[in-house]
Amino acid sequence: MSEAAAPTDQPSFDVPSIEEMSAYLPQFRFEKLAACGGMGAVYKAYQDSLERRVGVKILPPKFSAEQGFADRFKIEARAMAKLNHTNIVGVYDFGITPGGHLYLVMEWIEGRSLHDLIHKTNLPLRKATNLAMQLCEALSFAHQHGIIHRDIKPGNIMVNDADHVKVADFGLARPTNEAEEDNPMGTPDYAAPEIRGGSVTDHRVDIYAAGVALYEMLTGRVPETPRRPVTLYAKVSPRWDDIIAKALHPDPEKRYQDAGEFRAYINAAMKQESGVEQPDTLDHRPKGPPQKKAAAMTQKQQMGLTFGFVGLVLAALAALIFWPASKKSSASSANMGTAAATPAEVSAVIEKLEQNDAELARLVNSFAQDWEASGANQSPAFAEKLRSTLLAATKAKAKDRAEAARRADIVAAELAKLSGAPSLQALKQAAK
Repeated sequence: MSEAAAPTDQPSFDVPSIEEMSAYLPQFRFEKLAACGGMGAVYKAYQDSLERRVGVKILPPKFSAEQGFADRFKIEARAMAKLNHTNIVGVYDFGITPGGHLYLVMEWIEGRSLHDLIHKTNLPLRKATNLAMQLCEALSFAHQHGIIHRDIKPGNIMVNDADHVKVADFGLARPTNEAEEDNPMGTPDYAAPEIRGGSVTDHRVDIYAAGVALYEMLTGRVPETPRRPVTLYAKVSPRWDDIIAKALHPDPEKRYQDAGEFRAYINAAMKQESGVEQPDTLDHRPKGPPQKKAAAMTQKQQMGLTFGFVGLVLAALAALIFWPASKKSSASSANMGTAAATPAEVSAVIEKLEQNDAELARLVNSFAQDWEASGANQSPAFAEKLRSTLLAATKAKAKDRAEAARRADIVAAELAKLSGAPSLQALKQAAK
């Protein structure tokens, strides 16, 4: 959780003070009440034993009094703790306070809620789609582990200063095969029709809610009934209306069937906005006169493209991760050489890529998903475009990192010249 939590509702219970929480859970130093509402309260705290800042969420005492809810809470807390993903707020611990409040100890996120970003800033299309794709990645991971969120909304999506998404409040999660209850939890504006109708639900309710969130990011408002086109509120291509219409289809069978598919369409549409045309399999726009289809590739051609693509990725990974850090090597690294990386080193880097460089892993995976979803194996022309796009993206990433390494070299050298206390102000004065 973060200090920039969603707008608060009137709490339905007596929210404990900082002093009361400190007495309940003395292993934490409670700093402030960050947010509260009808379903609970969140505090910012510090855990001395592990030297980390955490968020502590408590639920009203009435929930712990319901044995069925309390038992399910324990099951769900353990399930949430297993959702170890870069785009999901981590859960560290759970329990019940002496005051009868079920509680969760969570990762503390420094940043703002997506709700704040939408309604207090101007979200460019590229930033909105980047956030939406990260949301899809979080949902895809949770769904693969049998967990649905059931209350996806901008207030539950945290964004830090680096535009990194963290999905919070999986506290309403439950096994994907569980039927909806008579009083479904969730937020009406983001609830799929099957939730509102009391039907059996599955992971596609999260896809529906993610579609509403994307619509809100693009337009600054939630969809009305009937839904008005995105193009009425934003200067974007009509393709975004088609993508959102599929995500928000009343029939779950006609929505995107998994969050990864939804992500692939968002990514493809963003590339179209950038001038990289996609094949028909990822294009919702009305088709013109039938075009002559490209001849299917032979097995030899498919193998050549596949090996070429893999080789390009390996070369890019080696070039990016083993980018020289010194001033001399930074200046000479413009050729993106990989001589410094032995086969064993490349193998070790790729093995630990997701752990050590989530940003680069996400970049490569996005193109791998596009390759599969777009049917690039059946379209030599598009396959070449996709490979060119990947090469351009990895070169841009490498350039950014080379420039960062150069800046670090310069700053380190200038810091060494200072005789007094090092600071940014001191560096600026010395440079003059």
